[in-house]
Amino acid sequence: MGVNDTPRPLMVQFADYKYKNLVMENLFKLKHAEQKFNNVVIAHDMTAKEREECKKLVAEAKQRASEDTSREYIYRV
Repeated sequence: MGVNDTPRPLMVQFADYKYKNLVMENLFKLKHAEQKFNNVVIAHDMTAKEREECKKLVAEAKQRASEDTSREYIYRV
């Protein structure tokens, strides 16, 4: 590494959503990867407004799931 050894964010843009989805679907494999990859974090690039909306939707889904006594539905965001 160089003078500044702190990790830096890297934005990757794919030519098509199918490639992004393929990567995102296989992220669980990082848990079992080599030690040097354990600190890798991959997330969707969202604006502050999009992150806030996502938090609201997740909270709503959790609330609906806790209120659903029949357990017939799965609430996902």
